[in-house]
Amino acid sequence: MAKDKKDVLIIGGGPAGMAASIWCADLKLAHLMLEKEASTGGQLHKIYNPIANYPGIRTTNARELAENIAKQTAALGGEMRTNSSAVSIDARSMSVELASGESLQAKAIVLATGVRRRRLDLPGEAELAGVLESGAKQAAETAGERVAIVGGGDAAFENALILAKYASEVTVIHHSDKFRAREQFLEPARQDPKIKILGSCVVRELVGQNGVLKELVLEGKGGTQHIAVDRLLVRIGVVPNSELVKGFVGLDAKGYVVTDANCETNAAMIFAVGDVASPLSPTIATAVGQAATAIKVIKARLANS
Repeated sequence: MAKDKKDVLIIGGGPAGMAASIWCADLKLAHLMLEKEASTGGQLHKIYNPIANYPGIRTTNARELAENIAKQTAALGGEMRTNSSAVSIDARSMSVELASGESLQAKAIVLATGVRRRRLDLPGEAELAGVLESGAKQAAETAGERVAIVGGGDAAFENALILAKYASEVTVIHHSDKFRAREQFLEPARQDPKIKILGSCVVRELVGQNGVLKELVLEGKGGTQHIAVDRLLVRIGVVPNSELVKGFVGLDAKGYVVTDANCETNAAMIFAVGDVASPLSPTIATAVGQAATAIKVIKARLANS
């Protein structure tokens, strides 16, 4: 047993990871939270609209919420490291290897690695100027421009409505003629004269000129078509960051970690909380609730061991 072996190692510093740290501190569990980015907060740094559905909070900016949770975590004595990327987990030795080469051990491991946005995985998507990160954040930058949005859910149509206030035209492209978006987003988009909806179409190529996006090549029922665009926003869902446990922990068909009512995986004392294990309810409320459950279970297990 390593001399500095922690009770709990938490991988990921988003709402789920920080909540897990808060509960570890409250229950007097020696722990360490690892965050691969330079700051904690996870997906909260990618939300640019007010948070209206978290109990007790109505207008808080997501980044402010991230800062507040981080301050609370630190104030309670939570030990955390940023710029610390975990590269592998050994379930037998209950150890986590970092990109730096350091190996850490714990009695329990909590995976709180969240999700990342799904990409088109087409050449130029990461390099061409004109590919947007966020419609809400960059809306004003699209003034007078032609914007294409790929996706058929709430995020695609909500962004279409936001961008239509600035852009000269917005084209929503979806692989099916059936959309997942709720009517509160879908119907206004259908009524907006600046928004065009193309169903049963797939983006096959991004065409650039001098490093700038200029055109999309689409393939649909009517064959191939080219549309001129200045900006592109991709909103086709997310991918769980579950690679660390792939091969020894149960995953569902989409790669989300499968857990029981205790937020525990099929590997003893390895837990998963937050978006990486919540395909049906990827919310802040779910993340912090699961964190509380996992840490309380760990506390009870260790007390009885």
